[in-house]
Amino acid sequence: MPRVKNFGGKLLTVLLWAGVLVAAPLIGLRWVDSSIGMVVVLQTMVPVAAFGVAGLLLVAVVARRWRVAVVAVALFSVCALLAVPSVLGHTVPSGRGDLVVMSANLDFGGADAPSVVTAVRAHRVDVLVLLEITPDAVERLTLAGLDPLLPESAGVSRPDAGGTIIRSRIPLTLLDSGLGGSPLAFNEPVVSIHRPDGDVVLRAIHSPPPTPSGAADWRSGLAHLQAWRERQPAGQPLVMAGDFNSSQTHPGFRKVVDRMTDAHRAAGQGWVRTWPIGSRVPPLIQLDHVLMRGLEVVDAGTVTIADTDHRAIWARLSPHRP
Repeated sequence: MPRVKNFGGKLLTVLLWAGVLVAAPLIGLRWVDSSIGMVVVLQTMVPVAAFGVAGLLLVAVVARRWRVAVVAVALFSVCALLAVPSVLGHTVPSGRGDLVVMSANLDFGGADAPSVVTAVRAHRVDVLVLLEITPDAVERLTLAGLDPLLPESAGVSRPDAGGTIIRSRIPLTLLDSGLGGSPLAFNEPVVSIHRPDGDVVLRAIHSPPPTPSGAADWRSGLAHLQAWRERQPAGQPLVMAGDFNSSQTHPGFRKVVDRMTDAHRAAGQGWVRTWPIGSRVPPLIQLDHVLMRGLEVVDAGTVTIADTDHRAIWARLSPHRP
């Protein structure tokens, strides 16, 4: 009977080292600020690599490949340190003045309208960001009963992916239509939400995807969002909600989030995945986010909407600090 330390022989040792040599640079890509499409796509796989490293470590320990195990422990420690902020929530209690923000990408207007309205009712949404909303989707949402729930509206629908509308229960004023036609983003209207305890500025976000031919525009778009956020008055409560087409694994996105709070991380939601939905590929990445400053997070989550490839996201925000 073979000894445990020789389990799998040289082939297993080679395979384990090959796994380490793949995982290490993949995890390292998290710190590479790139506009190369392939690099950007590989960065989204960092959470998957973390699970792969855990598997490598387990096999290496069982098979007594101690050198591999030591390297795997180091890699896993890095991944664990990166994951800690996403599971250690820092929320505040709910109160009367809470603001509930939801964002839903309707996938070229194809999302099931009753599902959207049901989600709005279930979470008592105050402000709803609707991305890729088409004229037909507007009609279906009206028939499904959205108008009495969120009578205020800003933005425009379009027959392509460029339509963005913000619906609100609370009076709002359009500050910027977002119709500049920039290749760095789809339509991104900015509104001021007029609340009794002070206005909140909200920008709807719909960044372009980092396709092989469009990754440079994608990165420039994130830089534009960062610059816009830096120009906003420091004392003004601010929310940025929508489809950023990027995640915490992208350095450009982390620069946008700097001095902001990601609602799902603050709520301790862990590995949130909003895309892709409804395909053979399981959801792997959080492309959709609610970011804020000057507000505190009460809770956050996701909602599966029928007939769209994105999960909707929501966040309950408090205007006061504990």
